[in-house]
Amino acid sequence: MKALFFISLTILLLSYITPAQLDQCDGPKTTTLPFAGDYGGAGSLGVTRQIIVNPDPDAPAPVSVFIPSNASLTNKVPVIFFSHAYGAFDFRLYEDLLRQLASRGYAVVYSPYSTSITVDHPKRYNQLWGGFTIAVQQFGGVLDTTRVGFAGHSFGAGATPEMARRGANAGWGANGLFLFVMAPWYNWGSNMEQVPATAKMIVQVYWDDAVNQHLIAQNDVWNRLPQIIERKWQVIRAAQTYCALNAGHSVPTTGSLGSSDGVFNGYDAWGVGRRIDALAAYTFTGSQAAKNVAFGVDAKMGRWRGQFAVRPIPPLETYDAPLVNMQTVPTFLWSERCNFAQGLPCP
Repeated sequence: MKALFFISLTILLLSYITPAQLDQCDGPKTTTLPFAGDYGGAGSLGVTRQIIVNPDPDAPAPVSVFIPSNASLTNKVPVIFFSHAYGAFDFRLYEDLLRQLASRGYAVVYSPYSTSITVDHPKRYNQLWGGFTIAVQQFGGVLDTTRVGFAGHSFGAGATPEMARRGANAGWGANGLFLFVMAPWYNWGSNMEQVPATAKMIVQVYWDDAVNQHLIAQNDVWNRLPQIIERKWQVIRAAQTYCALNAGHSVPTTGSLGSSDGVFNGYDAWGVGRRIDALAAYTFTGSQAAKNVAFGVDAKMGRWRGQFAVRPIPPLETYDAPLVNMQTVPTFLWSERCNFAQGLPCP
């Protein structure tokens, strides 16, 4: 069973195959990007990446902490804790997103966890949490843990509610807590009722996700956190003109490292970065304008460039209840959850 688990989960990174016949759109050449200083756009702050030796020797990489230049002992900055997809322990797979958020004034912590078949889910969760806590221990002088967010993709998205629960129990997020969950795999956390009802949450699914069935996001995240009052379900669909903005599993990745879909494009900036950025601003400042962007009242996703410059990209879709695509047959199905439990309790 462990071998099956390892082989299947590796698909999360190795099977990013572009479904469209057109080339993948990348960078600012084919789509507009948010203006500098706007949500999802480049911030004005410099960013340094600090490295911490991972506290777990079985973890595959050090912990990375992206710190904005305005962070100081007299100006502590909010923190976003990022949980990556299975096998994506190299921060470069998300680097554009991580640096964009840090340039806007948020410290971002990236905590790698193991993909070894000898490591089980509880240990992976402990590796994630251990990386987050050591970052707070070493840089606590400039990190404001009363204002925190937890963001995650795929396996890391499934872990995000558990990380938020542990954070809340550690006293983090007293002045603002959010969850940003992207294309989640199964959630192996417990006691989800301990996640504060005052937290803000966005769950994003990508319409053509061939890895994780949308029912996982619905049943293992949305339905297990009913106490959260302010929450939205968001859908990104594919769009194309002379190139393709794909709506597959790898939407949040911004570095290719050899994969076909893992490139920076308009969906990274408008669909993902803009929404996390705005959700953080709303959570920590109460800004109504930020809330409108985060929750998709302002649903714009930019425009095409070149001869299609007058044409807007289809807007972000936001709902108050899950909308799932049941026409696809992804690798991981909700009905097969127990096949990957590794002995953990399974419904």
